[in-house]
Amino acid sequence: MSKTTDKKYIIMMGVVYAAVFAIYNIITLAVFKEKNDIFWISYAFMCGGFISNMIVAYLTFKKSDAEAIFLNIPLMSFSIFYFIAELFASIVFMLFRFVASPTLAVIIQAVLLLIFVIFAVMALMSKGVVEDISKDMKIKVATIKNLAIQVKVLEDQCLDKELKKELHKVQEGIRFSDPMTTDVTEDIDEMIHNKVKELKYLCSNNNRNEAIQVCYQLLSYISERNLLLKNSK
Repeated sequence: MSKTTDKKYIIMMGVVYAAVFAIYNIITLAVFKEKNDIFWISYAFMCGGFISNMIVAYLTFKKSDAEAIFLNIPLMSFSIFYFIAELFASIVFMLFRFVASPTLAVIIQAVLLLIFVIFAVMALMSKGVVEDISKDMKIKVATIKNLAIQVKVLEDQCLDKELKKELHKVQEGIRFSDPMTTDVTEDIDEMIHNKVKELKYLCSNNNRNEAIQVCYQLLSYISERNLLLKNSK
């Protein structure tokens, strides 16, 4: 989704919220003709519910990628639960505005708001942790894919048939290996990375026989890495 489309979507979402808020005001102000402190207290908390829900919706859908939306689902869920609970509480206090206590109206609706804030902060913290892990995994996966690309370049440039054949095996071995990287594979990943650097040096200096030997070593390392990952799952 383009930035222009994102802006249009946000504008349309804002229009929907404005329309819902207008409907709420029309009904509320028309039905409850006699207004007192409890009415305005409940009305203010309900306005806060609208604003908080709108902010959460914006944070959830401002990025159109599926991962961002998925990670914001808990926050959106808490926001909806709070909105419904606050709507119910405000209507109850408005209905019983002449018999209820203003202090009770403030306490109950403030507690609802604070509970929402606590869960919202927890959801944002969890989202941050997951995003950090996801970012770290993407970097590690990109590193493995980059090694495959480097070997592919060597293969394309190689004129020796036997070496080219071994380079192709290494390139496919890396490309089709499990891209996930864990603590278990940390050492072997470093060895593969260093061997690819060595392979690039040998190929650039036309050291055919040594380059073939490094290819054999790389295939062995790749096989060991796949086995480590398989046994760790």
